Amino acid sequence: MDPALLTLLGLVVMFLIGVEIVTLLGMGAVLLTLTTKQFPMSNISLTMFDGLNLFPLIALPLFVITGDLIAEGGIAQQIMIFSRSLVGWMRGGLALATMVASGIFAAISGSNSATVATIGRVVLPDMREEGYPADFSAGSVASGGVVGIIIPPSIAFVLYGISTGVSVSDLFIAGIFPGILMVAAMCIVAFLVSRRYGYGKQHPFTVRGLVRAFWGTKYALGAIFLILAGIYTGLFTPTEAGAVAAVYCLLIGMFVTRRIKVRQIPKVLDRSASLCGLIAPIIAIALVFSQNLAILRLPDAMVSALLALSDSATIQILIILVILLIAGCVMETAPNILLLAPILAPLAGKLGMHPIHFGVVVVCALAIGFITPPVGLNLYVAAAISGTPFMRVARAVWPYVAVLIAALLIITFVPALSLAFIEHVGAVRG
Repeated sequence: MDPALLTLLGLVVMFLIGVEIVTLLGMGAVLLTLTTKQFPMSNISLTMFDGLNLFPLIALPLFVITGDLIAEGGIAQQIMIFSRSLVGWMRGGLALATMVASGIFAAISGSNSATVATIGRVVLPDMREEGYPADFSAGSVASGGVVGIIIPPSIAFVLYGISTGVSVSDLFIAGIFPGILMVAAMCIVAFLVSRRYGYGKQHPFTVRGLVRAFWGTKYALGAIFLILAGIYTGLFTPTEAGAVAAVYCLLIGMFVTRRIKVRQIPKVLDRSASLCGLIAPIIAIALVFSQNLAILRLPDAMVSALLALSDSATIQILIILVILLIAGCVMETAPNILLLAPILAPLAGKLGMHPIHFGVVVVCALAIGFITPPVGLNLYVAAAISGTPFMRVARAVWPYVAVLIAALLIITFVPALSLAFIEHVGAVRG
């Protein structure tokens, strides 16, 4: 048997027995480098260094830091109060408010895990007090975090832009309407499930209360406006937007809400660094692994195999979606983007899909993987902060998974949702 094929089969076995992703990719990169004999071993370290030595990738730690500063500075609580004032009068209002708050939080921080952790800590005690079942509460929090990498700013869009050469700024803008659609879809599920089982309490709606709560979110909305306006007008790049957002949230937390003390800053930075330390090695080693796959011409073989399955563009697009959904179940988003985007983007181009639109489709499809086992990062985070067993959380999210897949199909086959703003931006820039 061919040594490279044997190596790949061995990696599949190691994955099935639960070997950590970074270890799996690292062993695969080393073994494929040895078996293909196309690169010296020193290429591994050089590629890893060059892969992380990219200016756009600075956005990764900046967005993570921004999420932690939002949580520490009290901005997350303001977001939740506004969301409850907006939809709390409906059946299951607190579950709906969780989705709205997740969408608003996602517009400041580009991290799904930060969205789940922050919103979950704020809303789960209230949901418990109102009688929501623990599994439904944790599942709702986990599902709301899906849009953390879709509504801009987004770490995933930064990675996609790096791996395919597509404009990160355009990807950010293209993700706005698809992200809103996914939030609306999850709100429908939260409402229907809550109404059927009588979950939660309904709070009276008052215009005065809504206006007061809206005014309370002025700092959060200010951050959103600052980030999107800066990117949209070209005042700063997406990477610089991460720095602007982090500084903004730090100043608000220290001097306005006064929830962040100087002595707390090292603790916040340490928490952010811990998360970045988990993500960065995966990105670096995935680049080496994907380079070896390219040498083996697996991307070309995969494209040819997909094209041979059907002559229908619609069927081929659906096949791509299935591949992305399965990949999201079994691997983290970062390596998925770095491994699959260069493979699938050429095929999507042949099928007539706009590169910006396809980037949004890829990220939306992979984001659903955050709430599907066995990987399901959001499920682990929600289970940890709620104390609910993982499998109970996983069972509770399936209505959300179903409606998110329906939303994904709409996003895929209605390109205007992603491209309407892009054409306007292009005209302005031109």
